[in-house]
Amino acid sequence: MPPRQAAVAIAFLYLVLGLLWISYSDTLLLKLAKESYYLNQLQTYKGWFFVSVTALLLYGFAYRAMKRERHLVENDRLTGLLNRSMFESELIQEVKQAKANQAHLAVIILNIDGFKQINKHAGLEAGDQFLIDVAHILRECCNHRTLIARLGNDEFALALPDATWPQDIEPVLNQILQRIRSIKVHQVPLLQFSASAGIALFPRDGEYAKVLIDAATHAMDLAQSKNIGGYYLFNAKISARATDQEKLLIDLKTAVSQCQFKLVYQPQFCTKTHQIIGVEVLVRWEHPTRGLVSPCEFIPLAESHHLIHGITDFVMRQAIEELTDANLLYHHIHRVSFNISAADFMHKQRSQRLVNNLSGLAGDWSVVTLELTESTALLNSEGVKQVLSPLTKRGVQVALDDFGTGYSSINTLRQLPISEVKIDRSFVTDIMENQQDAKLVKTILAMAKALNLRVVAEGVENHEQAAYLTRAGCDGIQGYLYARPMSIGQLTIFIQNRQRPSLS
Repeated sequence: MPPRQAAVAIAFLYLVLGLLWISYSDTLLLKLAKESYYLNQLQTYKGWFFVSVTALLLYGFAYRAMKRERHLVENDRLTGLLNRSMFESELIQEVKQAKANQAHLAVIILNIDGFKQINKHAGLEAGDQFLIDVAHILRECCNHRTLIARLGNDEFALALPDATWPQDIEPVLNQILQRIRSIKVHQVPLLQFSASAGIALFPRDGEYAKVLIDAATHAMDLAQSKNIGGYYLFNAKISARATDQEKLLIDLKTAVSQCQFKLVYQPQFCTKTHQIIGVEVLVRWEHPTRGLVSPCEFIPLAESHHLIHGITDFVMRQAIEELTDANLLYHHIHRVSFNISAADFMHKQRSQRLVNNLSGLAGDWSVVTLELTESTALLNSEGVKQVLSPLTKRGVQVALDDFGTGYSSINTLRQLPISEVKIDRSFVTDIMENQQDAKLVKTILAMAKALNLRVVAEGVENHEQAAYLTRAGCDGIQGYLYARPMSIGQLTIFIQNRQRPSLS
């Protein structure tokens, strides 16, 4: 009930009680005592009784209101857990007590991986219910002495008094992470959510509440970047890595704003003719002091901090410009493939951005292939379809990258305008020794043929692998056996050399 309505209700109740008391109390007293002496005494008692009753009522209303106000101040409104302010305040007291008793204390910071996808694809109510379910799990898995808080959005915190590592902490944490993984959001049944956690120990990692929270947060950040769905115990090396990641992020923002990236091109070859059928465009970052930074390191960082859009735009525009200036596109290169991140499909101007990036093409847009990962396609197939629709209408091709590593289904291939699948290198590496990988590759090829899709195998590094894939009916091959990624200048020379007749 709103404050104004509550105040009106209390005042009205008091008014009704007062009127009833005034109206009937005197009449009752006159019936009980007709003599003036007893009447005066009873009037006095009546007054005291009225004051006592109204005082008790006011006390009850005030106590309830103040208790509710305190609950709102101390607790998170959605989950009923402690909020950040109260968690820090309570943790200060726990640390003081641990110091006095020379006891142990553990602080755990826990974050839900990919939580934004719930709000985006299932709605805010589903997101709220998920957080309520997490809070319920935390309460059930922890004892009554554990401080449990929701620090904000999808971040939670635990403080475990008298807990030692690992015997008192690991069983509890493993149970929590396992149960969170079991939560199902019926609006997006194909998606599985997890939580990553960081742990800090008192007094080893700090003797103050804020220091322990920061340490556990650093460990949690590392878990999300290196061991998503798992946990890390804080140590000095973790702190150094976290600081290093923060510095790298600052440098990455500069690199994106100033376009400090270079492109390399890895040719793809026809298995039958061994001619170049296209190139995949890859991005490289030459850091001014660190040297070459692996895409495995800076691409996830760019995705998690909303920088990937700038990188994607640069790669597409720069590649078209370089291939056109080198007179390769439409002449020697008839297909150029770009990797598109899941984050690129969540940008507000996603379709228009991609259209603008391809506006520099001099000819038919069918020369372009956009490579999506399976997880991207499954995450939001309808949204992906809407983004791709204006592009495929103009001829743009779509490939499903890393095929076989996720939750592939024929239905996914049918729903989206896929024209090509790429067999992940992890299946090609052991294709000659691992019968399971060989069977899987044959299955993919058979399915692709039935759906009239091209198939390109990645990571081909020896002739045995190439021969096997050719016999099995694979259309294209990409890997170090034929060509490594190369700059635009090297690609031009590479193509020229292949066109020269050999001297015999």
